[in-house]
Amino acid sequence: MALCEKVLSVIWLFLGVALCWMSYRVGLGEAGSPGSGFIPFLTGCLLVFLATLHLIHTFFFLTSPQRRKGFWEGVRWDKLVLVVVALFAYIFLLPVVGYFVVTFLFLVFLGRILEPQSWSTLLIISTLSVALSYLVFGYWLKCQFPLGYLGEWGLF
Repeated sequence: MALCEKVLSVIWLFLGVALCWMSYRVGLGEAGSPGSGFIPFLTGCLLVFLATLHLIHTFFFLTSPQRRKGFWEGVRWDKLVLVVVALFAYIFLLPVVGYFVVTFLFLVFLGRILEPQSWSTLLIISTLSVALSYLVFGYWLKCQFPLGYLGEWGLF
């Protein structure tokens, strides 16, 4: 198992280096206007960093064969299905109801299903999350949010 981990780490390391090199060739851009290769370059750097960490871990800290749980072992299928259904509902309802209401309800639902919190905590966190996302993306970056029918009726 340790040899397989080392080989996979080296493969990811080379893929990260290749991604950095190809995105550099595309162009990173200037400080004020990033080019089309900037985000792939950062992704490649992150991949190189994580692969290097994993390679160091497999060489120096993985001494005995450790039993690992299977990939699907311990998965809470009921929660997984609920989250997937909630994501599809979010996608479907976003243009109809609007970003603010759907995102608020989605966050409350996820907070209730995944790690049950008190209602006051859920409402505060969901409200702050929606407000902060509007502040960053709507106010500062001037992005438009889907308002849905509530926006057409003048409620938002």
